[in-house]
Amino acid sequence: MRTYFLSFIVALSCFFATAQEKFDHDTVYHAEPVTIIATHASERISPVTFSNLNHSEIKQQYSTQDVPVLLSELPSITFYSENGNGTGGYSYITLRGFEQQRLSVMVNGVPQNDPEDFSVYWIDFPDLLGSTTNIQVQRGAGSAFYGPPAIGGSVNLLAVPFQPKPSVTLESTLGFQEYGATNTIVLSTRKYSATFNSGLVDNRYMFYGRLGKFSTDGYRDKSWDDINSYFVGIERLDETMTTRIHFYGGPFSDGLVYNGIPKFYNNDLRLRRSNYNYFELNSTQDSIAYASYRRPQEAEQFSQPHFELLHEWKLSPNITFNNTLFYIQGDGYYDYDGSGLDTSSLHLGSAYGFPTSTDPSNILVRAFVGNKQWGWLPRLEINHGTGVLTLGAELRFHRSFHWGKIAYAENLPMNYDPDYYIYEYNGGKNIISIYGHELYKLDDATTLMTDLQFVYNRYFLENERFLNNNFSIPYFFLNPRMGINYNVNESINTYLNLAYTSREPRLKDLYSAEESIWGSTPQFEADTTGGIVKYNFSKPIAKPEHLFDLEIGGVYRVGQTMASVNIFWMEFQDELIKSGAVDIFGEPVMGNADRSRHIGVELQCQKELAFGLAISGNTTISYNRLVSYSVVDSSSDGIVYKHNLGGNPITGSPDFMANLRLVHSIGEWKASLDAKYVGSFYTDNTKNNLLKNEAYTVINAMLSYRITLGSGDFLTLRGEVRNLFDALYTMSGEGEEFFPAAERNYILGISLQL
Repeated sequence: MRTYFLSFIVALSCFFATAQEKFDHDTVYHAEPVTIIATHASERISPVTFSNLNHSEIKQQYSTQDVPVLLSELPSITFYSENGNGTGGYSYITLRGFEQQRLSVMVNGVPQNDPEDFSVYWIDFPDLLGSTTNIQVQRGAGSAFYGPPAIGGSVNLLAVPFQPKPSVTLESTLGFQEYGATNTIVLSTRKYSATFNSGLVDNRYMFYGRLGKFSTDGYRDKSWDDINSYFVGIERLDETMTTRIHFYGGPFSDGLVYNGIPKFYNNDLRLRRSNYNYFELNSTQDSIAYASYRRPQEAEQFSQPHFELLHEWKLSPNITFNNTLFYIQGDGYYDYDGSGLDTSSLHLGSAYGFPTSTDPSNILVRAFVGNKQWGWLPRLEINHGTGVLTLGAELRFHRSFHWGKIAYAENLPMNYDPDYYIYEYNGGKNIISIYGHELYKLDDATTLMTDLQFVYNRYFLENERFLNNNFSIPYFFLNPRMGINYNVNESINTYLNLAYTSREPRLKDLYSAEESIWGSTPQFEADTTGGIVKYNFSKPIAKPEHLFDLEIGGVYRVGQTMASVNIFWMEFQDELIKSGAVDIFGEPVMGNADRSRHIGVELQCQKELAFGLAISGNTTISYNRLVSYSVVDSSSDGIVYKHNLGGNPITGSPDFMANLRLVHSIGEWKASLDAKYVGSFYTDNTKNNLLKNEAYTVINAMLSYRITLGSGDFLTLRGEVRNLFDALYTMSGEGEEFFPAAERNYILGISLQL
């Protein structure tokens, strides 16, 4: 399949390259920014709540940090990183308290959420920000026509780095970590990259390449990363067509660090860097009863190359046909501690061909994941004079192969096969949707937007070894949205947006098959008559979540001065919320809440002051509560006793957060200071103060100087201090596990552009 798909891309590219023979070769066509992302919103036109980061802002702020760190200055966004320093590892974004599994993430219009678990693993996009030209974050439901339905919002990254003039850029960045426990500053991070832009070749071609190498020790113990990155692109410009081919990704290896620490470790400079693969607290939750430290061999190797073909064809002055073809393949494994597994769970013994009289010990399990995803995203845009009608479709197909084996153990049977799989299964998902989107101009000041999307998703799990828990589950959704934008005058516009969206549970919410060796069972209705469990695989316990969202806002803009306000009311039925528990891989265990509610106001402003000073900031005040939600406490004699948690705050949702940035520019000098405040929030739904992530404030500083070497040649020096005042805080948590932020650390960088 992979070979046929790539052959099709090459053939299609050759077709485009030979088309348009009447093109005037003496005419130079500069690269116009094509709107690859269909959901890209425009101020004073689209009645959508959104924020943008343009190319200059990304270039100014990005050095080594992960995408969630860069986005965390935008309204209602927080992040946490497992390795502590937010650099090169597993970092996660939350928007209005919704984790990124419930956001729609796209790169160049291609959906990036894993179809099975909805996660976005930013480590699979190493140094993507170095090639990113625009990021738009839309807040609220239904903000994407396709891809996973947006519950909290969508993140759209546009990576179209081609430039009409040739250039070469060389960059080197070093990071230094301060460790208070030993009073030392250690070189902990290294990043090197080279970028090539061909400029316009033969009046119609442009080539781009960026290669990089990145490594970090992380902040926490054994949280290292070793990452390679690449982004290669070709663009062809024709009179009525633009064609781009992108190939990007990067193989990496890293130390596992997906579990948090006990909350009371945070203020201990040594203990807060701990990296456990498992721990238990005592009954008072103020000391550890048992802990297992992460082994040095617990590591991961993975690679996920992305192939994209993006084509825009202007059929007439009023009709444009866009096509996106993509293929993503991710393969790799991680080795993790298997202590606690016995002969039965490992499928050893005479019944399996490996006679043994004792349980293995010191086990290291290797878990392999092989993912393939391919798709076609066609889109037709019709400008009919009074507006623009967009008709499109999404066809995506995902296939996965999972297996586990014993990478190392003592006391294995004498005839043990080292390639014997202790679990194995295939997963998959078919995704088909069609949509219509209309932006209708009622008059010179008013735009009406209407959207309607039909979605068909089908999960399947098959070929499960030993247990044969095979199933296929379909989901059908109809997601409508409408809104209106009114331009009061040249400076002020207001908007109203109503949206209803639904989303299926994760495959893991139905059955976490890779955890079957740990006792995981299918989450379906079951008949236990006669002591034999029979699952009804047509009736999963986890329900789809449904959301009605109301957004009302207004924007004031005069020159470089901007102020906006947005009010949101998000009413849920069967919201999939975190329970406060985690699985063996540190992933949150989800469950449905009958009813829940998120209400809030978002304020944003920016202004250029005198003497080269600019200020920007945002604030979110929200109310995130369970309306109707009960958990089972116990059962006796057939009676189930439940505890009603209605009225409690929702896990992971702070009621207050704010950002402030000051930028001062004098000639070639540029300095900035940014501050972030995140209010306290609970890490489970019981309103237990011991399970609360405390409020924190963190301040970062940056200084850069650009030296002109010649016409178009520049040398830029950069320095950063992150966590300037050395605050000790945890960024987030899951139940009893909290994720500490790194102590004060420093970045020094140099960039040469020729």
